[in-house]
Amino acid sequence: MDQTSLAGRTAVVTGGARGIGDAIALSLLEVGARVVSFDKITPVARREGVRYLEVDVTDEASVAEGFAVIDKEGEAPRILVNNAGIQRVGLVGRMSFADWSAVMATHLNGFFLCASQAVPRMIELGKGGAIVSIASTAAFVGLPGRGPYSAAKAGITSLTRVLAVEVAQLGIRVNAVAPGFTRTQLIQQALDDGSLQEGWMVERVPMRRLAKPDEIARVVRFLASDDSSYITGHTIVADGGWTIQGVNQAPDWLGKK
Repeated sequence: MDQTSLAGRTAVVTGGARGIGDAIALSLLEVGARVVSFDKITPVARREGVRYLEVDVTDEASVAEGFAVIDKEGEAPRILVNNAGIQRVGLVGRMSFADWSAVMATHLNGFFLCASQAVPRMIELGKGGAIVSIASTAAFVGLPGRGPYSAAKAGITSLTRVLAVEVAQLGIRVNAVAPGFTRTQLIQQALDDGSLQEGWMVERVPMRRLAKPDEIARVVRFLASDDSSYITGHTIVADGGWTIQGVNQAPDWLGKK
């Protein structure tokens, strides 16, 4: 990819302070984009060239305020990456509704709220745009203990298709990336709480390893760039081949007390 292919374009990356979001921000910077991170947490490592804003993507007013700051500081965003996400693990019947709601609000409501602010600005700017959301292989296979996460990610793939049709004639493309097991803080959280085991994951990935965040980031960058100018409404799976096998039962280590 031309190292200046996104020069001058403003990109909003939600959850950009760490993990895949941080890798996405860095990847977009490398090809000239002006990157604004929306996140509730302090960045692990501040990237030179990234504007960090404290934004809660589950809160309509907070999202609106974040976009208003961008309006004052520069050109409206032409790229939106919906990456913000959290994880809560528990079986249906034992998980609280509060945990369910928190996951759905961050992943799915966050997508809706940010797109609701970005799309009108992209239309007014008149230069087209690209929206890329982070889904997950959890949208396509059954993962015991991850009901809200899987449901939210499946919702992202569906909303991606709907929004793509709504804005296609306006020059705005909408796609998603579904990562498989990626070495991030969320995966580390699952390893720490025992809901995932690395050996179990690696055994089920044909490429026999977890993804690195920058490998996912490069797929996002492709979909945000003009190199994917005739792709819209699709979810690209980046999982080392895992979903061609899937999981057919709950692992013993998840526990059913």
